[in-house]
Amino acid sequence: MTIEDLAILFVRGLGSRGITQLLDAVGSVEELFRVPMGELVGRYGLRKDVAEQIYSKECFKDAEREIAYCRRHDIRIIAATDEDYPPLLREIEDRPHVLFVQGNVEALSKRAPRMGRVAFEEDLPDGTAAMVEHSRPCWVEAHAEGKTPMYEAMMCVRDMVEAWCAKPENRDSFPPIVINITDGEPTDCDDNELRDICSQVRRIATEDGQTLLLNVHICTDWTLPSILFPMPDELMGAGRQARTLAECSSVMPSAFDDIIAEMKGMGAVPPFYGMGYNASVVELLSIINIGSRSIMNME
Repeated sequence: MTIEDLAILFVRGLGSRGITQLLDAVGSVEELFRVPMGELVGRYGLRKDVAEQIYSKECFKDAEREIAYCRRHDIRIIAATDEDYPPLLREIEDRPHVLFVQGNVEALSKRAPRMGRVAFEEDLPDGTAAMVEHSRPCWVEAHAEGKTPMYEAMMCVRDMVEAWCAKPENRDSFPPIVINITDGEPTDCDDNELRDICSQVRRIATEDGQTLLLNVHICTDWTLPSILFPMPDELMGAGRQARTLAECSSVMPSAFDDIIAEMKGMGAVPPFYGMGYNASVVELLSIINIGSRSIMNME
């Protein structure tokens, strides 16, 4: 930690995110305090009053007083460039540039959340898009409990879709797309009852076609094989739950065939069921994106 690390905190008008962005642009906090006044305003886009505080180094007096106070009270100052700064905290865009610590510094890293995998859709140089995984700290752990009242949920969906399609202004619209995301079997009906209520949803239509119902079973165990937009022969060896979900799902319209075949790879031939089983989060996002991209290609 240098006095410059602490001094930047006393520049009024920056804030944590502003400090991070400014230091990323300049290179280091030491270099920042050597930048000419005109360059702070013209090149880095700072307001004149903010640039004057940096150029005049008036904030150094505040930093010196803070350092003296911390020494008297056994407070350690850790800057984002120090080795003891928690590595996961560095990944936050508006991370604090300086931490004030009393006690065991190592506890900062021991209490850090685990790293997880998240997916974002990114545009590739050739104009296409792909789901790309990144490592991110898991600040909140998801927790699921209770039952799976899928029949009740589908009744609500049926009523909502029916009301929407009945409105005169929606009669010529593209039909609704319903995506049912579940992590287990229904607890309020048997397979036949589930097939029946899903059939009721799929039969609701606009002038452009029937409602598309996609059912996606998500799974956190990546070792289990997944089934995405299965062809009829892919379901022959599948389990009962996977077959039931497929039977409850729409057969995807031909407008979706090309993009689904591209996703599945060689040997993929329609028809495809609008279903995913044992899907990961990345695969779930792919299923959701297929509908919107295919629809845009139709326009």
